[in-house]
Amino acid sequence: MKFETEHGCVVSETATAYGNSKQIGRYAIAAAMNEVLTRAERVDQMEIRVCAPLEEKKTHLYDVKAEAARCAREHGQTFWEPEIIRAAWAAGTFVQVNALSADVKQQAWNKETMRAGQDIVLTKWIGLEGTLRILDEKRRELGKRFSGTFLHQVEEFRETIFAEREIRVAKAGGVSVMRQVGEGGIFAALYRLAKEADTGLVVDLRAMPVRQETIEICEYYKLNPYQLASTGNILMICDDGEALADALRKEETEAAVIGRLTDNNDKIIQNGEDIRYIDRPAPDELMKI
Repeated sequence: MKFETEHGCVVSETATAYGNSKQIGRYAIAAAMNEVLTRAERVDQMEIRVCAPLEEKKTHLYDVKAEAARCAREHGQTFWEPEIIRAAWAAGTFVQVNALSADVKQQAWNKETMRAGQDIVLTKWIGLEGTLRILDEKRRELGKRFSGTFLHQVEEFRETIFAEREIRVAKAGGVSVMRQVGEGGIFAALYRLAKEADTGLVVDLRAMPVRQETIEICEYYKLNPYQLASTGNILMICDDGEALADALRKEETEAAVIGRLTDNNDKIIQNGEDIRYIDRPAPDELMKI
């Protein structure tokens, strides 16, 4: 959220991650950080809250708190001491993070302007956040189906949910607008993007990078990877998508031009000769786990 105050422009974003893993704070921190950085130069301050039902064990909550604080420190964030809230209204354990940037200056990359004809660039592999969270919650079950080597390969992608590097490259590379994919997956993000731009779009499903590990875990649980949580994936709107994608790849970030904005209201996905239209966002596939 970007808003004006008497002292200037402020960007503030809140992200929430639910789950039983002590790692859940990492996902909320990444989501909030990335959202702010797509609109501002830096994150100035962060608040972290761990919320849980009254019956949740204190030891687990302190583990969640400690992991969240450690993650924030690793990424150079300034934050107040994380707060633990136990309440009867809490249906499950979750971490809520608010990230804020004050005194934001308008620059070419945050003027928030989009128009038909511009390219859509997607960074990294879709669904990796969801893949990691499924591993966190279902590790024992997955260990019976997949090899230890396979699961270790998934673990290797933990840092991909943080997008500081590619956002920095895009700011210098002619990007007009950046939007994190996040909850609901790439289909939901594209729908939101077209509505915000007041344009249509056409994208190539086969151009969207996706890891084999994500495909196999989604097949095991009968999930759609294109509707799976994707914190760390950034949609970038620019005039020359290939140039931006090349610049990102030179910085060792997976990137692909997946489509363009169009001068109508159609939201089209092409898959070879097949054409379909993007529906309104559906609940994230993580809700099925």
